[in-house]
Amino acid sequence: MSEAKGEVKKLPKEPGIVTCRFCDGTGKYQNKPCEICGGKGEVEVVDKNRKCQFCKGRGYMMAGIPCTTCGGTGATRPLNKQRLF
Repeated sequence: MSEAKGEVKKLPKEPGIVTCRFCDGTGKYQNKPCEICGGKGEVEVVDKNRKCQFCKGRGYMMAGIPCTTCGGTGATRPLNKQRLF
C-alpha cells in the first residue's frame, strides 16, 4: 500500500473528483490514514453541494453548537484550489 509509505498519489482529472482537503491528496493525516477519504487521497463530489465533512451533514457539532464550516446548513461547496488548513 503506497499511501502507508508516504508516497504522494497523482489524482485523476475526472469531473466530480476533488482532492481531499484533510490529507491534501496524500491519503494520510498526521501519519495515519485519513479518516475522510479512507486513505485514497480523493473524495467524490456528486453534486455542487455536499455534506459538510466536519459535522457530517448535521449542521451541528457537539452540544448543538452550529458548525462554523457550513454555518449550520450541513453542506459545503467544493474548494477547488483553496486549502482548509
